Amino acid sequence: MSRGTRAPRAVRAAAVALALAAGTVVAAPPAGACACGGLVDGPAYDTSVSSETAVLQWDGTTQTVLLELDALSNAPEVGLILPTPAPAEVALADPEVFRELDALTAPRAVVSDHRWWPELGFGSGSDGAGGAAGVAVLGEVRLGPLDVTTLGASDAGSLGAWLTERGFQLPETIQTALAPYVQDGWSFVAARLAPEEAATFDGTLQPLRVTFPSSSLVYPMRMSAVADDTQSTRTYVLADHRVDRVDPTAEAYEPTVRFAGRVDPATVESAELAALLRAGGFVTSHEQVFTEPGTEIVSDFVFAPAAADVAYTPTYSVVADRRIGPFFAGPVLAFAGVLALAVLVIWSGRRRRAPAPTLAPRPAGA
Repeated sequence: MSRGTRAPRAVRAAAVALALAAGTVVAAPPAGACACGGLVDGPAYDTSVSSETAVLQWDGTTQTVLLELDALSNAPEVGLILPTPAPAEVALADPEVFRELDALTAPRAVVSDHRWWPELGFGSGSDGAGGAAGVAVLGEVRLGPLDVTTLGASDAGSLGAWLTERGFQLPETIQTALAPYVQDGWSFVAARLAPEEAATFDGTLQPLRVTFPSSSLVYPMRMSAVADDTQSTRTYVLADHRVDRVDPTAEAYEPTVRFAGRVDPATVESAELAALLRAGGFVTSHEQVFTEPGTEIVSDFVFAPAAADVAYTPTYSVVADRRIGPFFAGPVLAFAGVLALAVLVIWSGRRRRAPAPTLAPRPAGA
């Protein structure tokens, strides 16, 4: 399967990113791997993920992921292959979920000092539901401009052949990275822009919601180990309580907590986000950067309840202006002080120059 677009421009593959687990923001190399799976194009083209954001929720048996992806590509066809622990159901997601979560978890300004004076300075392929031996087509759905297929595979070679027949040009690194997921019995989601939509594709697609059975809260990350460039990830987990990363990758390289705290569903505008928060209102977000993915990424991401629901909101220091009306308070108060001093000096000078009062002579005999 493949996705196509004529324009060598930013391809927002949000819908193609078909979530597979936790939320992330990812920078990925051309025709290689990203945290969400394998990004593939033709052998003579360059395709890279510029950003990826996803939201993860798990109810104990079923995992739900919303994911949005931006990419850059000069390829006429580009696609993404995503492993999931079990066959997935796919639907469109509300992009406002991502906008609101980003705003809710953004660092808060904290006043650390005040500025009384102004700063004085100067500058600063072919379609079909048929499958080869070892590959089973578990489901197909049309979502807007996308054709989405859910696959099962018992053999990595057969999966690679099936994908190649449908337009995916798989580098050897991607085929190698798919093999462990096949061995573990995972399923795969493949998406492409429908051929009739290619001429009108403008580079923006709505994000997707992917739901699949899972025995644990997991974000498939192993495919990113074949990436050549730095991988940056951000995960949003919505649950009843705070969660921690408990996988071998986190043990070796500790992720950074971006945000942890409860969010009231009544405070958000997106109906989809409100529903997710009603099912699990504690939001935990982790960030992690891998400069050497091949050695630093050694496992999928796995999440488990934390020991306590310790809230954390990132902050940054700002200097607040002290003003009186539209003016900085320093100059205003200084001017007022100088003016008061001048009035006092003038008043004192006039008092010293004034003639002494004369007393009228007392009457005789007084």
